[in-house]
Amino acid sequence: MKKTALFCLVVLALSFSSSCVKNSAEYKRLQAEKDSLALVNAKTTTDMEDILSILNEVEDNFRSIKSAENYLSVQSNSPGELAPTAKERIHSDMQLITETLEKNRQKIAELEGKLKNSSIKSEQLQQALNKYRQELDQKTMALVAMNEELDRKNQQISELSANISNLSKDVQDLRIQSNAQQQTINKQQKEINTVYYCFGTSNELKNQKILVNNDQLGANFNRDYFIPIYDFNKLTVVQLWAKKGKLVTKHPDGSYEFVKDANNQVELHILDPVNFWSLSKYLVVLVNV
Repeated sequence: MKKTALFCLVVLALSFSSSCVKNSAEYKRLQAEKDSLALVNAKTTTDMEDILSILNEVEDNFRSIKSAENYLSVQSNSPGELAPTAKERIHSDMQLITETLEKNRQKIAELEGKLKNSSIKSEQLQQALNKYRQELDQKTMALVAMNEELDRKNQQISELSANISNLSKDVQDLRIQSNAQQQTINKQQKEINTVYYCFGTSNELKNQKILVNNDQLGANFNRDYFIPIYDFNKLTVVQLWAKKGKLVTKHPDGSYEFVKDANNQVELHILDPVNFWSLSKYLVVLVNV
C-alpha cells in the first residue's frame, strides 16, 4: 500500500509540473517562436519554388528561339534575293523571337521583384539572374543586327521593325532599372551586415545614456559613441583594454568568451558571429566591473 501511494504521489507531481511548464510564459514564448519560424520556413520554401519555376521558364524560352535564331543568321548572311518561302519563314521566326524575348524580359523583371521582396539571399540566384539579363541583351542586339542586314538586302519586315526598336529600348530601360535595383539590394545587404559595438566604464556609458541601472541599454543612447562594423563576420576579437568585462546587451551563450591576453587584460572573442548577433545589432561591454 505504501508503494502504491508513493507511486500515485509521483505521478501527480509530474502531471502538475508538466501542466505548470505548459502554462508558463516562457513555454508560450518558445512555442510562439517555433510557430513563427515554421511560417517563415514555409514562405521561404514557396518563394524558392516560384523563383525556380520562373528560372526554368526563362531557360525554356531561350532554348525555344535557338532554331529560329540560327535560320535567321543563315538567311541574313546568304547572297542574293530571298525566296518567297524564305521571306515567310523569316517573318514567322522574327515574330517568334521578338515575342519570346519580350516574355523573358517580363519574367526577368518578375524574378527581380520576387528576389527583392523575399527573405532569400542567394549569390547563385543573383548570378543566374545576371546571366539571363546578359543573354537577353545579347539576343536582342543580335536580332537587331540581323534585321539591319536583311534591310540592306531590301528584305526588312516592316511590321516588325517598330517592335524590334521598342524591344531594344526596353532592354536599355531594363538595364537601368536593374542597376538601380542592384544598388538597393547592395544597400540593404550592407545594412543587414552592419553591427555596432562600444565599451566603457559605468560612468562613461551612463554619460552617453547607454547604460541604465548598470545592466540595461538605454532607450535614447548616443549612437555616435558606437563603432560601426560593416561586415559582422570580420569582427572576431574586441580588445577591451581592461582587467574585467561584462556584456550589457544580450547575446546567446556559447557564441562568445572572455579571454585574458599576455598583459592580463581581457578580450572578447566572438566564436559564432551569426549566432552572436542574432539577438541584437548592438554590443555594449561594461569594463572594470
